[in-house]
Amino acid sequence: MIEHGDQNTAVNNAVIDFLHGDRLSKKDTRFSIHVLDISDGVLGIWIIGTDQKVLPGPDDKIGTNHPGFPTRYIVQDGKLFLWYDSTFNITNDLIGVLSKHSFIDSVNVNGFVGIPPYSNNDRKEAADYYFCKGNFRKYKKIHSSIAMSRRAPPKFVCNFKSK
Repeated sequence: MIEHGDQNTAVNNAVIDFLHGDRLSKKDTRFSIHVLDISDGVLGIWIIGTDQKVLPGPDDKIGTNHPGFPTRYIVQDGKLFLWYDSTFNITNDLIGVLSKHSFIDSVNVNGFVGIPPYSNNDRKEAADYYFCKGNFRKYKKIHSSIAMSRRAPPKFVCNFKSK
């Protein structure tokens, strides 16, 4: 676990913790990661298993980014983790990984994007991580089927001395 860095450092820390003992890591092989700025001191990251393939729209092209399409990934222990990072663009490498894992679906025909059937399991649990921005080694994890953005964060304190 790395103590300081950007939001992607916190994502990497969450994936490390998730893969080393979280019961939810055994239920799926593909995971969606969401990053949420909770407060000045806390960064939220949730990891949830998914079987919903990535659906590119007409604006999702190599060298661009759009919040509805992931721009970052981690493949570890045979599992795929995807998330959107506004500072990073869609790459050929990402598209190759999505294809290799049969996790990209396109019904984009002549500029028209059809929407495939979508199902959502509202009871599916996610691993929610609350990281102290001043020290990513200090965090709290909970499991919940309620989206992190729809509930109050757990109570914990991020106390740091000024350097």
